Amino acid sequence: MTDANAILSTMRVSERRLRHTLGVAEAAKMLAATHFADLDLKTVELAALMHDYTKEYPIERHLELCALFGENLTEDDIENHKLLHAKTGSFLARDSFHLPEDACLAVYYHTTGRPNMTPFEIVIYLADYIEEFREDEGCIRLREYYQKRMAKEKNKNVALVKTLIRSFDTTIKHLMSKGKTINETTIAARNFYVKELARLLAK
Repeated sequence: MTDANAILSTMRVSERRLRHTLGVAEAAKMLAATHFADLDLKTVELAALMHDYTKEYPIERHLELCALFGENLTEDDIENHKLLHAKTGSFLARDSFHLPEDACLAVYYHTTGRPNMTPFEIVIYLADYIEEFREDEGCIRLREYYQKRMAKEKNKNVALVKTLIRSFDTTIKHLMSKGKTINETTIAARNFYVKELARLLAK
């Protein structure tokens, strides 16, 4: 497996994107240490560094990589091509940097989430949303919401799941306000964690 310098030295992104990426790495390690002590923090950092590795690639390069790695794209994938970096980043994480499969899947699902995410997938997905340098209103509110839930809830899992639900709600409302289509995986993830929260609260 590679190290952080190998990824950073080959990363071709703007200064703003790099700052965000480093912020995600720190937030992901914090989330892992807080909620999933069994996760290896070095590997978490590497996945975080890969999450936007291809974000600034032109769409033509994304399409080339998807074809190269046998990814069958749907019409929704093409329409929402800004999400393709999650797929292509995961391919390079696996093929070029030899990250373990759970890390690659965390990169793959970091934009949409999915039902029953692994701990690795949760920390990368949520870190992308709440890292300290995100300045848009939805991210700031979610970051504050997570902090408040963590301070209030006795069960950290409840705080985490409530934050995941809030993140999906934020994404869905934003896309609706823009008249955009909503990824079906995101809707399914939201529904799964609503049920998971009910299960936790019933204990």
